[in-house]
Amino acid sequence: MDKLEQSLNKSSVNNDIVLPSPHWHVIQRYKWRIFILAVCVSIFTALYLSTKSPVYRASATLLIEADQVQAVAFDSVQGLNSNRKEYYLTQFEILKSYSIAETVFDRLNLQLQPSFQKSESWKGMLVGHLLEVLPSINFFVIDNKVDSEFTENIGAGYINGVFKLGSDISREELESQKEKRARLRQFSKSLIVTPIRKTQLVKLSFDSEDPALAALIANAVGEAYIAQDLEVKSLINKNAAHWLRKRLEDLRESLDVSESRLQVYRKEQNIIDLQDRGGRGLTGLVGNELEQTSHQLIEAKNEVNQLRSIVRAVSEYGIKNMDKLESIPEITSHPVIQNIKNLKMKAKLKVSELSQIYGRKHPDLIAAKSELDTVNKHLTIQISKLVTGLGRDLKMKQSNVTALKREYKKIKREFQDVIGKDNEYQKLVRDVESNRKLFNTFLERSKETALTSDFNAAVARFTDRAHTPNKPITLSTKILVIIAFVLTIILHISYLLVKEYFTDNFNSVGDIETKLGLPVLGVLPKIGRKRNQDLDLHYFFDEKGRKFSESIRTLRTGFLLAQGQRINQVIGIISSQPNEGKSTTATNMAFSLAQIEKTILIDADMRKPSIANNFNIPKDKPGLAQLLTGEANITDCITVDKVSGAHIMACGPTPKNAQELLSSKRFKQLLGSLRQSYDRIVIDTPPIQAVSDALIISLHTDAIIYVIKSEATRVRLVQNGVRRLATVDANLVGIVMNHVNTDGVSGSDYYYGYYSDDDYAEKPAK
Repeated sequence: MDKLEQSLNKSSVNNDIVLPSPHWHVIQRYKWRIFILAVCVSIFTALYLSTKSPVYRASATLLIEADQVQAVAFDSVQGLNSNRKEYYLTQFEILKSYSIAETVFDRLNLQLQPSFQKSESWKGMLVGHLLEVLPSINFFVIDNKVDSEFTENIGAGYINGVFKLGSDISREELESQKEKRARLRQFSKSLIVTPIRKTQLVKLSFDSEDPALAALIANAVGEAYIAQDLEVKSLINKNAAHWLRKRLEDLRESLDVSESRLQVYRKEQNIIDLQDRGGRGLTGLVGNELEQTSHQLIEAKNEVNQLRSIVRAVSEYGIKNMDKLESIPEITSHPVIQNIKNLKMKAKLKVSELSQIYGRKHPDLIAAKSELDTVNKHLTIQISKLVTGLGRDLKMKQSNVTALKREYKKIKREFQDVIGKDNEYQKLVRDVESNRKLFNTFLERSKETALTSDFNAAVARFTDRAHTPNKPITLSTKILVIIAFVLTIILHISYLLVKEYFTDNFNSVGDIETKLGLPVLGVLPKIGRKRNQDLDLHYFFDEKGRKFSESIRTLRTGFLLAQGQRINQVIGIISSQPNEGKSTTATNMAFSLAQIEKTILIDADMRKPSIANNFNIPKDKPGLAQLLTGEANITDCITVDKVSGAHIMACGPTPKNAQELLSSKRFKQLLGSLRQSYDRIVIDTPPIQAVSDALIISLHTDAIIYVIKSEATRVRLVQNGVRRLATVDANLVGIVMNHVNTDGVSGSDYYYGYYSDDDYAEKPAK
């Protein structure tokens, strides 16, 4: 088990690092096909190039101006920003446009040139036909060389720039236009526009069989591009000037009408525009008056409220209660009351001082007290007068508030009327101002356009003109044929190697060693026979099967050498799936061993037996199944093949409990009995992926030989089968590669020793 697991681990490592040497057999196998294909491609290449003339390329260099020269620093009316990246991309597309191509084509009369009189290629004809039949396909066909404007114009019925209805176009015109379109496609394919990276330069190249014509067309394309740009600019300026003059007349009329309406409105409403009053215009005066009246009304209301509070306090205290009246802040704060209180304080202070000096009857003290009484009486009189006048003042203030309210409402109505007039007035003013601004803008632009319309700077200029090339750009026919020959070989070999690498099966002995890490005991060649026809049972002894029989003997030798000092008496022949040559290999292995040792072949595939049918043994004859059930004797179950001398034990009538029979002690005892009678016991086992019978049989075998069908058995199936054998410690001595196509690979390192020359092959015994 450890040995098999190490082999699988080694094979997984080798599978990651695939050296080119294990695939040399692919080249060996297909070497003649590779060579013949390379020769055919080389012949076709030579025949194709023999019809082609050498192609010359002439190139001119244009400098596309980013900042074009202006006679006066006025803005241009073309409206294309030359500082943007899209500007240069637009110019490159214009250089490749249909209009430039048609201009050059007509100017140089290229339809008379021999290089433009050749028939169009099948690809160009196909594209042209599709564009005619299905115009909508123009949306899907990605061909930068076919101008969309060109195809649309032709489809709509444009002939030489003049629109015509379908019924007006004659058949001759249609044929002529179709022929011209084909020539223009040919022209566009030969024209190459290449921007030079990180510069304002663009290279114009043209390929032609005539070197002088190539240089002439390259220069003509640049000249046509410059002339077309100047013509377009001139036309744009003329159209702009005409349009500006027409618009100026309309704007002048609009300005006059708006000014007249404004003046009429001023007279009708007697409006004086006072814009200097805080920027409020007509509403300034009325607004100020309304604001002042509002402030006066608020102040009058405050005074009324203050008087009401005083009157309310006086009514509460009473007019004769001078002590509490004096405590009212509004009364005590009156200036007259304040002066009297000051006199009262002085009189009290004087009485107090004289009282300390003189007696009560002293004239000075009496005079001072008399003065204090007089001041108190005066204070009482003044407070009474002040209280009496509060009611009168309240009525007067209330009348004032009523008058201010009437005035405020009147001014408010006037302000609303003024606002309506001012809104209408401002609307008329804005209309006049906008018309005047537009008129001035167009007037200025019209003068600028008129001044610059007769001066147009070129969009580009030549830095290098094209010259007649001396050497063609195409390689010689001999070099191209050699390149085609070598390239075909390289590509075909690469294809075969890639196909070999990604194929999940075994195509060679090297694949087995690389992917499994197990030794190969033998390689059995593919035998040519009719479809659905089985291989002759005794083909091993046939004169025609000398190569096959030698491969079987090589397998026998490899097996005997692989066993070393160990005697592998019981041999199990296993495969992954049915129809991989397992039974054929087991039969012929028994034939080869029977030539030197006493050998018996046992058909242990009791699910789908084939040995009995191959050896024409009757189906009702007992076999292995009947031995294991005890229904027959061993002598009744063995048949001797007269040709090979091998003993055959068929399965017999198929049982329903095959796995139980193989797991019984009778099977082990049977093999023990056969070990004493035979030198070699070859067992044809069921496929290991189909059922687990093969694992049970492998427990009783000394050696296992795994059969793989070349180019059919999957690698993963074999790896899985090997792992299953490793779990039961089966002695897997090696692999037999069956059904190998030996054509062209007999000399390969991976098949060396498996095939011999017919003169050295051992002849079958009579």
